[in-house]
Amino acid sequence: MTVSITEFITARLGEDEQQALSASPGPWHLNAEHDEVIAIDGIEVCTAHALSNNQLRNTARHIARHDPARVLREVAAKRKIVEAASITLDIYSGGSTFIDFVIETLRRLAVAWEDHPDYDQAWRPFGEAYREEWRT
Repeated sequence: MTVSITEFITARLGEDEQQALSASPGPWHLNAEHDEVIAIDGIEVCTAHALSNNQLRNTARHIARHDPARVLREVAAKRKIVEAASITLDIYSGGSTFIDFVIETLRRLAVAWEDHPDYDQAWRPFGEAYREEWRT
């Protein structure tokens, strides 16, 4: 079954949303030592003692920064982008710089899931700008 780029992005956002909703609620924060991530309900979310101190703190900061509450806000924002792009593509037809921008925006959203089995390589962002921006 072939899906459109908007259907693909919408499905991935749904997966991100479900995973965030099933996690311990956010916002998460760091403990005083910055080596454990604690959920708002006091549950320890992550302890990474096997890492070096610098790696440990950076990993804990990263996990705390990307808590479920933030993921849900990102899902909502990206859904609005996909919705606006879909409406625009339904209304306007023909080649134009504006339509190219809308399509490129969807391609750049979708590339976040390029390792997903349903990702279509035809959705890769256009040209050299993609290779330089995303691969270096």
